[in-house]
Amino acid sequence: MRSRPLLQNVALVATDFDGTLLGVNREISDATSEVLRRLGDFDVEFVVVTGRPPRYCHSIPDQTGIPTTLICANGAVAYDSLTGVTTQFATLDLSDARALLEAIRKAHPDAGFCAEMGDSFLAERRWLEQAGRPVDADVTDLIPLLDERVHKLLVNLPDLSPDETMAVVDPLIRGRANVMHAGLPFVELMPPGVDKAFGLKRLCEERRIEPHQVVAFGDMPNDNAMLEFAGWGVAVGNAHPDTQNAADEVTWANVEDGVARLLAEMMGA
Repeated sequence: MRSRPLLQNVALVATDFDGTLLGVNREISDATSEVLRRLGDFDVEFVVVTGRPPRYCHSIPDQTGIPTTLICANGAVAYDSLTGVTTQFATLDLSDARALLEAIRKAHPDAGFCAEMGDSFLAERRWLEQAGRPVDADVTDLIPLLDERVHKLLVNLPDLSPDETMAVVDPLIRGRANVMHAGLPFVELMPPGVDKAFGLKRLCEERRIEPHQVVAFGDMPNDNAMLEFAGWGVAVGNAHPDTQNAADEVTWANVEDGVARLLAEMMGA
């Protein structure tokens, strides 16, 4: 049976943001900020690995209060908040992306689609309506608008939970995408083999950090691969059951400063 590593043997702490590090009122508490600042005293790098696209990541370094490396879009993109530069690691095959959406729409005509393509975001009106987003576009068919930059497709089906949507969509994928969700009212189709572990592994190889030197935190199925990649994977107490099963340990909930409390224990506080 494995045991939690000593912090002096850790080189990198990676965490999901929404639902994991963010706490009450979607803010980072002073207690959490203080623990994150103390990571530098132990020469531990801090990384946020998020499903968010870069355009929604500008505030993360300010919220954490420390320099923060950002891996976005479930591992498909890196974002430098200081320069505003986005580096794209992976894309879906364009013909596969189109065929996937055509197959899903044929089986489920009421499906809504949107796409992340580089720094661009395109959404159908029905996707915006079903996701509860402001309806600021009138696109009725996303498929002809896809291009070679597409790295994430988002699919929602009315009246189905993310788990139910994933179960319905999965038989149509046939290896053409990696399907996951983050607890929001849609599922995400990533390039095959691309997930948060993919992006984190690239970073670790650049830093010459071994997986056993990584501690990772998450709360939703799109975090599972990252928790399994890390030497020590931790689910917060509010995590999806599948994510708790993927973790080596379950800590307190995000609203109870679960990430910070576990790291403080590792610091000997």
